[in-house]
Amino acid sequence: MQHQITYSNSSPHTLLLYFTGWGTTPEVVTNLGLPQGWEQCSFWDYKDVSALYLPDIELSRYNSIYLVAWSMGVWAADLLAPHLPRISKAVAINGTPLPMHDLYGIPTPIFEKTLSGLDDDNRARFDRRMCGGKKLLAVYNSFSARSTEDLRSELTGVYEAVRALPDGSPPQLSWDLAYVSERDLIVPPSNQLRYWNKHNVTTEVLPGLGHYPIYEFHSWQELLKL
Repeated sequence: MQHQITYSNSSPHTLLLYFTGWGTTPEVVTNLGLPQGWEQCSFWDYKDVSALYLPDIELSRYNSIYLVAWSMGVWAADLLAPHLPRISKAVAINGTPLPMHDLYGIPTPIFEKTLSGLDDDNRARFDRRMCGGKKLLAVYNSFSARSTEDLRSELTGVYEAVRALPDGSPPQLSWDLAYVSERDLIVPPSNQLRYWNKHNVTTEVLPGLGHYPIYEFHSWQELLKL
C-alpha cells in the first residue's frame, strides 16, 4: 500500500484519511481541495494487504479525524480498522467491506472475469462503465495512469485476500454514512444497500450517478455533511 500526505498549512487541527479505489491514485479527489487547517493522508495500491498500515502521524494534535473511502478503499479502510485512531466520522462511497460477494459486493463470477480478462481494451471498457459518461471519462483519463500490469497485480492481491473473508462478516469500522450511486455499474447498488441495511448503517442514494460520483461534490465538508 502507498500513502501520501497533503498539507493545507502549518497549523493543522483536522486529519482526513482517504482510501481510494482500485487502480487509482489520490488525484481522483483533487477537485475537492483541502480546507485550511486540514491535513490529508491518502492511501492507494492494495496489492499487498500485509503492507496496510497507518503512517507515523502525531494523532494527538488533531481535534477531528475523518475517514472517506471509495470503492475498493472501503474494504481497505475496514481491514485497517484495528490500527486506526478514534474516527470522528466515517463515510463510504460505492463499496462495502466485502468487495467480492454475490450478495454484498461485486458478484464473484464478475470479479473473477474482470481479473482473468484484464488487458488494455477491457481496462478501457471498465473505465467507461465506471464513469458512465464521456465528460467524466475525459476528466478521469486526464489523471496520471497506472499501467494495466500494475492494476492486474493489485487486483490479484486483492482477490487472494478477499476470497478468504468470512461470508457476510460485519464491518470492523463504525461507518456513519454510505453513499450508493443509483447507476453504479461496478458494484451493484442493490448489493451495497443490502449490506449497509443489514448492519444498520445510514445510506444515501445518489440519483442518476455512476460509480465515480466525486465530481458531484464541491468540498470535503459537503461530502462529509459537516
